[in-house]
Amino acid sequence: MNLPKQQYLEQIRADSAYPVYRGIINTIALLFYAVAALFALGAIVGGLGTMTRSFVTGLGGLILGLILAALYYFLGRFFKEAALILADIGDSIVDANAHPRS
Repeated sequence: MNLPKQQYLEQIRADSAYPVYRGIINTIALLFYAVAALFALGAIVGGLGTMTRSFVTGLGGLILGLILAALYYFLGRFFKEAALILADIGDSIVDANAHPRS
């Protein structure tokens, strides 16, 4: 990413007019990550446990659970980024309109 753009984003995120919204975004993302971890753990425990009775069923459960875990992880990252974009747009507009025009 372009360094001046990254510095600008860090600046507006540090001085955000919407700190509660940004905090909620992070909390929701952490919940997505926790669900992904639970899916992964459940897939490993359940899949390996089922493999003792039926290898194919256990392997299917393991793969499906890991796919769901990856899906939740990437959905959490995607929605966090999308929500931060909205907050960045709002902060940029407020910042642009806060300065008098010359």
